[in-house]
Amino acid sequence: MRCPLLILIEAVRVFLGVAMLAYASWSDVRTREVSDLTWVVFGGLGLMLDFYEVAAGRLTPLSLAVPVLSSTALSFALGYLGLFGGADFKAFVALALLQPYQPRLLRPALGVVSAIYPLTVFSNSALAGASFTIVVLVRNLISARSGSPLFEGHKSEAVWRRFLILITGVKVRLDSVRGPPFQYPLEVPLGGDATERGFVLMPDFEDDEAAVEAFQWLRRAGIEEVWVSHTLPFLVFISLGFLSALLLGDVALWTLQLMLSR
Repeated sequence: MRCPLLILIEAVRVFLGVAMLAYASWSDVRTREVSDLTWVVFGGLGLMLDFYEVAAGRLTPLSLAVPVLSSTALSFALGYLGLFGGADFKAFVALALLQPYQPRLLRPALGVVSAIYPLTVFSNSALAGASFTIVVLVRNLISARSGSPLFEGHKSEAVWRRFLILITGVKVRLDSVRGPPFQYPLEVPLGGDATERGFVLMPDFEDDEAAVEAFQWLRRAGIEEVWVSHTLPFLVFISLGFLSALLLGDVALWTLQLMLSR
C-alpha cells in the first residue's frame, strides 16, 4: 500500500506545475513577459519537495540530478542559439524541479514516456509549437484563395524563402500592426523605394527600435499590407506539452515506436 503522504506530494507537484504554467501563459499572452519571481517561487517549492523525497529515500540524488541537469542543459543550449526566450528556459528548469519524474497517480494514454521525464515535456512542447506552422500555412493559403496577393513586391525572392515565410509569418494590414513585442517585420527595403523588398527569415526580437523604424519606413512608403512575425507565447505550448505529457505520454517516442514495430 502506498504512503498517503507520498501520494499527496505527487498531487501537489502536478497542481503546482499546472498553476505555474497557467499564470505564466496568461502573462506571456498579455505582455510577452513573465516575472522572474514566478520561477523562483514555484522552482523553490519544487526543490523543497525534491529534498523531502530524497531524505525519505524515494528519490536518490542521481535520479533527481539527471532530469534537472538534462533539462537545464538542453534549454540553455536552445536559448544560446536564439531558439528559446529567457522565460522559456526558466520555465523548463522550474518544471524539472517540480516534476522530475512521471507521476504515478496518472497513467498516460499512450503508455510511453522518456526515461528522463522532463524530456517528454520538452518533446511534446516542441511538437505543439511546430504544429502552429500548419495553422499559419492554412491561414495564408486561404488568404491567397480569396485573391489577396501574397508576394507583391517580392518577385526576386527564391521559392524556398517564400515557403518559409508562408509557414512562419502572416500578411496583415499595416494600420493594424501592434509592433514590438507582439509583432516584428519580415520585410526590409532593398532600395530607396518600396517597389522591391526583401524578406527577413529570422527577425531580431531583441531590437525593438529597429522593428519600429522598419514599420515607420513601410508606412512612409505607402505600403498597405506587410508580412510580420508574431512572437509566439511559447509558454502556452509548454503548458500544452506538460498537460499532454501527463495525460498522453511522449507523443514523438510513441510515434517512433509505432513506426519501428511495423
